[in-house]
Amino acid sequence: MKLVRGRGEVLLVYEQEASQGFTPDVKVWEVCFAKSGEFHQVSRAFELSGHSSGVYDFSFNADSSCIATVSKDGTWKAYNTKIEFQKGEDPHLLITGKYNHKSAGPSHVAISPNGEVVVVADGGSLSFYSVLTGECDNTIRDIYSGDIVCVQFDSLGKFVLAAGDKHVHVFHNVTGYRATIASIQAKFKQATMSSAQKERMEQQLQEARDFLKGLKEQSS
Repeated sequence: MKLVRGRGEVLLVYEQEASQGFTPDVKVWEVCFAKSGEFHQVSRAFELSGHSSGVYDFSFNADSSCIATVSKDGTWKAYNTKIEFQKGEDPHLLITGKYNHKSAGPSHVAISPNGEVVVVADGGSLSFYSVLTGECDNTIRDIYSGDIVCVQFDSLGKFVLAAGDKHVHVFHNVTGYRATIASIQAKFKQATMSSAQKERMEQQLQEARDFLKGLKEQSS
């Protein structure tokens, strides 16, 4: 069982019910409190399904509107969880991506605060994926001689931290900047916006491009 702080004062709980191995579903529970702060009850919120084999790990984005999972079946999934589960609404699958599962141990996953990038740790390597396309943008191999035991984004989504062999490595979230560029370009095509909004987004677009240029990375 794993306890995660979710929307506001709501706590979200992940439970594996199988007595052996990992289950293919993620069950999320709401821990409810009275206005006085006293514990009230625990109730089933929703369930994430779709994997054909056990789920190794899961990750919430900053506002719990998106959850990523990684499974023994060689896939990762991202779900839209910005739902009214009290009214029976179910999470929506956003995308399924494939990863190269070679390690004998469990894989780990992290999703960026804005929900645009998923990172999968398998063995001693990290792979970065776009939630927009599901494609692998980059893989950093053999970071550790052993397995990565934890992967996490910083609160702003600019860095990815990987822990293993009693050390922590920190990497730029290059894929995140590329995802920002793609996301803004898509909004330019689809949305009607004010001149102020357009100016702000153009500034964000240029900042992302300048950052990638500084690292000698391509913007797409």
